[in-house]
Amino acid sequence: MIGVTILTQLNFLHFAFNPLWIGGIAAWSAALLLFIDTSRILKIQVSLILLTGFGLIAYAHMQSAAVDPDLLISSNTGLMTMIAAVGFLRLVMIPDTLQDEILPVGRKAFLQTILGLNLSSSVINISAPILISDRIHRKRPLQRFTAQTFTRIFCGVSSWSPFFAAMAVVLTYVSDASLLWIVIAGFPFMLIGFVGVYLEARIRYPEEVESFVGYPTHLNALLVPGVLVVTVVLLAQLMANTPILVLIAISALLITCSVLILRHGISESFRRLKTHVTDGLPRIVNELCLFLAAGVLAGGISALITHGVFENPFTHFDAITAAAVLAIMLLCAFCGIHPIIMISSFAPMIMTLNPDPNLLAATFLFAWHLGTCSNPLSGTTLVFQGRYGIPSWKLAFWNWPYALVMLGIGSLWLQVVAQIFPAA
Repeated sequence: MIGVTILTQLNFLHFAFNPLWIGGIAAWSAALLLFIDTSRILKIQVSLILLTGFGLIAYAHMQSAAVDPDLLISSNTGLMTMIAAVGFLRLVMIPDTLQDEILPVGRKAFLQTILGLNLSSSVINISAPILISDRIHRKRPLQRFTAQTFTRIFCGVSSWSPFFAAMAVVLTYVSDASLLWIVIAGFPFMLIGFVGVYLEARIRYPEEVESFVGYPTHLNALLVPGVLVVTVVLLAQLMANTPILVLIAISALLITCSVLILRHGISESFRRLKTHVTDGLPRIVNELCLFLAAGVLAGGISALITHGVFENPFTHFDAITAAAVLAIMLLCAFCGIHPIIMISSFAPMIMTLNPDPNLLAATFLFAWHLGTCSNPLSGTTLVFQGRYGIPSWKLAFWNWPYALVMLGIGSLWLQVVAQIFPAA
């Protein structure tokens, strides 16, 4: 899937049919082979999404509405390719010399840890909180304070990071959005949440902060993210017509291979890459299944709306509507509905209204930020339940006050975004 998607977007593959179908078939094959390894909750979620999607497709067919087969087979291969490729960066983000370093304690360690979590999460996604939490958990079992802090900081990164799964999803469904502008719009929202988490910790949990067992963050940890950003920017200038998701994937793979060879040589680098392919790549099965199912759902909804079978509940999309959509998506997240489902449902409806794509993209990113940390069935909360024994519903409930406060802030910030940031 990764190889075919990259080569197709670089115009190296030419067939009588869409080459992305090969990547899509590969993705579906991988999902079917790995589906047995997913949790029962995810199996239920994916099955319900697929049943709904295929039901809508069948109804669309009965109403003589055409369904685009590309949407069903290969619509999300770009975002899944980016997620899979970025996962390789886990091999080089944290040098081996830091793995056994003594963990710092206290207020400075707390700030250092959440800054490091924010930075590393923006590049290697869920791998970052897992790496940091595993180290801390071995020293002292994770408690409520650490778990809620880490989930809020981690999920906040989705508001702006170009390397996060949320950005890949949003750029897939709102393809006209400007990456630069939605990063600029999302970063302040993340920063407000970050400062809020830190101040709340200092005020409400002073004892926990003083005794906090943190994770060491060094300047050399900035090297890989910095090089990645520069590489993506340079490639964007050299290959302006190539989708940004593919450029990110290419950059991640190039940097991973280059750093591995510089650190370990060719032979050891090949061994580590092989291990990641066999053991690391299958771990994205949750995202793989969820995004493929969401593509089917979006295909059904799009067919019904495009051919006038289904009446669009939205008549226009402005800053007020954006705030309402954000609130609806957060409420659905409280009920256990993943943001990807809501995005794949809302996007086909709203895109027919010729909305400001940057405003719509920012709305979806903010909803992902708040919806994943407060959703009892999101991958983030389920990871903390499975690895550290913290019930996902408890973790989501602990994050509800944060999500509600940030909902108010996000609704106000969307009004500002609509006024000062240009439409694409």
